[in-house]
Amino acid sequence: MDGEEIQTFSSPKEETAYWKELSLKYKQSFQEAREELTEFQEGSRELEAELEAQLVQAEQRNRDLQADNQRLKYEVETLKEKLEHQYAQSYKQVSLLEDDLSQTRAIKDQLHKYVRELEQTNDDLERAKRATVVSLEDFEQRLNQAIERNAFLESELDDKESLLVSVQRLKDEAR
Repeated sequence: MDGEEIQTFSSPKEETAYWKELSLKYKQSFQEAREELTEFQEGSRELEAELEAQLVQAEQRNRDLQADNQRLKYEVETLKEKLEHQYAQSYKQVSLLEDDLSQTRAIKDQLHKYVRELEQTNDDLERAKRATVVSLEDFEQRLNQAIERNAFLESELDDKESLLVSVQRLKDEAR
């Protein structure tokens, strides 16, 4: 009874009024706690759905980038093979040697730049993956905190229900 002293009543009507008022107070506290729990659960579900959607998008983007990376690696290999073929032909075509050589160097520079860009993209993908893992760990931590809070609120509800039962029993005994 919240640390209150035991009440003495001048009449049963006064005692009944006291217990009714106390019961209503506990009932209102119970309803407020239940509403808070419902709001919190709805918010948790919305947050979870949003984070799951973000995760799905990030995973899809990661898969797309990996597919692009594989395709580009294949293109690099194809271009390297073409470059080797051009070198072989350049030996046969002495009259076009200087022209072919300058073109080949330009292609080679582009390929090196392209490989560097691919490596940078790959580094970016790895950073994004690490960030996703950190984000998932943060989400898991927040979800665990929400679960603990829900358990605490459920315990509070159980305590309040127990108090309501005790109040009812005291009312019954008082009759």
